[in-house]
Amino acid sequence: MGIFYKTFKRVAIENETHFTQTVVYIHANPVKHGLLKDFKDYKWSSWQTLIAEGESSLLRNELFNWFGNKESFIKTHEELTKYYYDSDISIEE
Repeated sequence: MGIFYKTFKRVAIENETHFTQTVVYIHANPVKHGLLKDFKDYKWSSWQTLIAEGESSLLRNELFNWFGNKESFIKTHEELTKYYYDSDISIEE
């Protein structure tokens, strides 16, 4: 057995819609797996760095432009996370 229990799966991104869904999936993954209710609260994500105003090595502006702008980036994440993952959450508070 290697370092990881399971190997990571790689999937080729075939089109623009798939890329958009993949970006959202990366940030919404903690919600999908029931770790928390709001992906924005996950401290191990790049989300906070992306929406912050400080310096970053992330290609923040390019990603915002992909979604239209920063506000659309945020709105798309919120809407798609709710659509795909919120209905299956069973987190006890």
